[in-house]
Amino acid sequence: MLNRRTVFAAAAFAAPATFALLRPALADAGACATDQSAANAALLERYVAAANAHDTSSFGDIFTDTYLQRSGRSPPGLAAQIENAQRFFAALPDLHLVIEDRIFGGDRIVARCTYTGTQSGKFLGVEPTGKQIKFGTIDIWRVEGGKLAEHWDQVDFAGILKQLREG
Repeated sequence: MLNRRTVFAAAAFAAPATFALLRPALADAGACATDQSAANAALLERYVAAANAHDTSSFGDIFTDTYLQRSGRSPPGLAAQIENAQRFFAALPDLHLVIEDRIFGGDRIVARCTYTGTQSGKFLGVEPTGKQIKFGTIDIWRVEGGKLAEHWDQVDFAGILKQLREG
């Protein structure tokens, strides 16, 4: 029967050998994570460029056909995402998106965003005011096959409405 000292001693001697055997696999995992983070960063940059250009023609390369908007503000699918963006661009024709912070981990992208624009069309049920607005979002996307596949967000709707109604 083994006593505690024997088990601890065996573990102490085995740990360096085990780590030596696993080191290449751990390094590869780190490289894969770095590669995926770089790919996700490039994907986010393509999205920001398309949003700031008000160009939905590249959305097929950015979003999956089955894209899920988990906020419930639009139906699923690429076509619905394009329509949603076009409504946004019509209401705020000078819309500009800035990514303030970004975090990449596995198949997730997290971003803290700031949007600015002048309300020239109906937005959130408010008729055009001509007012410049600024609002923040926290966005989480799931990436699948190199495209945005799913999205959750928190949007400061109260702040937007306050700016539109009160100035």
